Amino acid sequence: MSYDLKTKIKKTRQSIIAIGFKLNPNQITIIGSGFCISDDGKILSAAHLYNQLKAENIPSLMAMAMIKQEENGLENYKWLPLKFIKKEDKDDVALLQIENYSETLLEKLELGDSEKVEVGDEVYFTGFPYAAQLINDGFGITLIVNKGIVSNIKQDGADSSHKRNFFVIDAISNPGNSGCPLIDSETNKVIGVMTIAFRTKSQTNPELDIREPMHICATKPINLAKSLLDK
Repeated sequence: MSYDLKTKIKKTRQSIIAIGFKLNPNQITIIGSGFCISDDGKILSAAHLYNQLKAENIPSLMAMAMIKQEENGLENYKWLPLKFIKKEDKDDVALLQIENYSETLLEKLELGDSEKVEVGDEVYFTGFPYAAQLINDGFGITLIVNKGIVSNIKQDGADSSHKRNFFVIDAISNPGNSGCPLIDSETNKVIGVMTIAFRTKSQTNPELDIREPMHICATKPINLAKSLLDK
C-alpha cells in the first residue's frame, strides 16, 4: 500500500503547477497552485488567487510546469504564459489555460465524485506552499505533499438536501497551497480544490505578521468545480 501511494504521488506531481505573475522581466511572484484537468492544458485553481491580482498583473500571469522528472527524484520546471478563462466566486474555483502545453509533462488528473466522500477517508494534497520563500532560501523549486483524513463535511445550510460546500481536512496547509488538488488516497482522483489554511496570530512573535498554522484546513468539493466546467 505504501509503495502504491508513492507511485500515485509521483505521477500526480507532474500535473501540478505553480501560479504567478511577472513583476518585471527578471522577477516572478508566486501566488498559489493549480492542476491540469484536460488533454489541452486547462488548469483548475482557486478563484481568490485570480481575484487578488491587480489589473496590470493579469496580462503577465504565468504557470510553472514540470518539463522533466528524473528517476533520482530531480525535477525540472519551466515558466509558461497562463490565460484566464472563467471563474465562479461563490465556489472559489477558476479555470485557466496554459500555453505551449506540449512542452510540459502535464497530464490531466481524473476528477472524482465528492458526494461519495466520507469522514475518515484518507487524502493527500500537493502544491507549492511558500514557494518564493523556499527558492530565496536556497531550497529551489519545492513541490510539497501533505497527507491527512477528511475530518468534517460542511453543507450550505442545515438541510440535508443542500450542497456540500467544504471538506475540513486534518492536515496543515500553508499559503501557496490554494488551488492545488485534494486527492483521495485510494482512487487517486481529485475530490476537492484547496482553498483555506486556518492560521492563528503568532504567540511568540506577536509584533510580526507571522501566523501559526492550525492542524486543519478546508477545501471546496470538486463537484462544485464541475458545475463551472459544464457552463
